[in-house]
Amino acid sequence: MEDRNLEVFRQYNIKIYNTYRIRGAFIAETDKGLKLLKSLESSKNRVEFEYTLLEYLNDYPYVDLYMRNNAGEIITEDGAGSKYILKNWFPGDECNLRNESDIANGAANLALLHGLLREVPLNEEQIAKNTGPDLLELFDKRNRELKRVRSYIREKKKKNEFEVCYINCYDEFYEQAQEATRLLIDSNYSKLMEEAKEHRYVCHGNYTYHNVIMVNTAQFSSGLKPSSPRRDLISAAGIKNRTRAEMATTNFDKSCIGVQCTDLYFYIRKCLEKNDWDIDIGSMILNTYTDIQPLDRDERKLLYILLLYPEKFWKITNFYYNGKKSWVPQRNIQKLIGTWEQLEGRKRFLDCLHGTLN
Repeated sequence: MEDRNLEVFRQYNIKIYNTYRIRGAFIAETDKGLKLLKSLESSKNRVEFEYTLLEYLNDYPYVDLYMRNNAGEIITEDGAGSKYILKNWFPGDECNLRNESDIANGAANLALLHGLLREVPLNEEQIAKNTGPDLLELFDKRNRELKRVRSYIREKKKKNEFEVCYINCYDEFYEQAQEATRLLIDSNYSKLMEEAKEHRYVCHGNYTYHNVIMVNTAQFSSGLKPSSPRRDLISAAGIKNRTRAEMATTNFDKSCIGVQCTDLYFYIRKCLEKNDWDIDIGSMILNTYTDIQPLDRDERKLLYILLLYPEKFWKITNFYYNGKKSWVPQRNIQKLIGTWEQLEGRKRFLDCLHGTLN
């Protein structure tokens, strides 16, 4: 391990047995469990907001709570002035989106988290600085970018493979973007956001399989407190006996005050993109979640609108627009073709979801 990392570790009341590098961080095996050390990538105010959330989830033991150093600080500096954070970590595998049991457990885990992340004790400043983006503004901005890129490509005399493919599928996706925007304008989204701010509903902000760990050691699976809200929620949901170990939820760096079904949208979209928009899997996710955390009609409509908006197509567009246009990576061409090929399956799932609104 690098000397500067040892210098940082010495500022914590832990005994280190072993360390190893992972992408962008170090894992330490300590007398207080696994810890993850990484460079600070956000502001002090943002880290303190995350700490408030994670400390509030104290009875939900499987989150990557930051550890305070010997001086009682969350952020630790080395001799060169570089800043770091140390947080709890967990042995196990990421949620496997090819495994239906993992997918269902991930949906249940999200519903349990959402049940706890309500009426979170945040002050007005924290709410103001950490409220999620306005979807109406976000959709409008993305729609303008889609039009801008389409115009740019159309004006090119010589188009590469990506650009030809893009123009061929643009109209279909842009029509979906416009329809989603119209539906959002006519929805009760503003009311849902006001309710979220009033009752301090918090979203994870990036609930994907990368941030859900299936913990596979007895050390963690036996750590629940009998009287904890998590235990009560799990018991009420009738899922005490899991086929796999308990789950850890990590990386709350994009957490925000907002409408919580946006997390469900991220999770469903990622799961279904990996499973060709399988209706049965999508229905299973939705039913598993709503058995624990019911959605009202306005929330279901917002979920439909979010899934209707062609975010994957916009992301591909954005990458192209901000990249080197003279050469587009083959991987991005494959992503665009894959998104187009999944269009019909996505439409079938959206039709099924729309049917639940009536």
